[in-house]
Amino acid sequence: MKGNDGTGNIVERDEWQTPKKLFEQLNNQYNFVFDCCANKFNTKCLDWSSNFEKYENYTTHNSWMNPPFSKTKEMFKHFFKVIKRGVAIFRNDNMETKIWQDIILKNATWIFIFKGRVAYEGMKGKGSRFPSALIGFNIPQPKGLKGTLLITNLRK
Repeated sequence: MKGNDGTGNIVERDEWQTPKKLFEQLNNQYNFVFDCCANKFNTKCLDWSSNFEKYENYTTHNSWMNPPFSKTKEMFKHFFKVIKRGVAIFRNDNMETKIWQDIILKNATWIFIFKGRVAYEGMKGKGSRFPSALIGFNIPQPKGLKGTLLITNLRK
């Protein structure tokens, strides 16, 4: 059996896009205004950034992030620093990794693990070979999705 050696966060997977149907369902609940890691071809919101790691303006609007795999550590650090309320999507097959243990689990308000795999768009092939999770930060829990919700931090 081949295990995950941590090499999945590579540039070749940076362009995986959130499925339109999933984003629309989340956007109906959250009304996202800012897409943290987008370009003019794949943005999901009117306001977006293609160089989020250099973004220093704190936004009070609900934000969405599907980080490029090659920069996930930097993106999540910055997400929790400059975003006041938001949801991110990320792979959750290796929750013992530093990004999960040192960044996501210490900062997220909740984590939602999907039942089944998310079929990302914009890539050729058979789709994702790993599970995905939504990571919520100072925002209500998602509604109407199948999976398991983990409450990580109760913030006031």
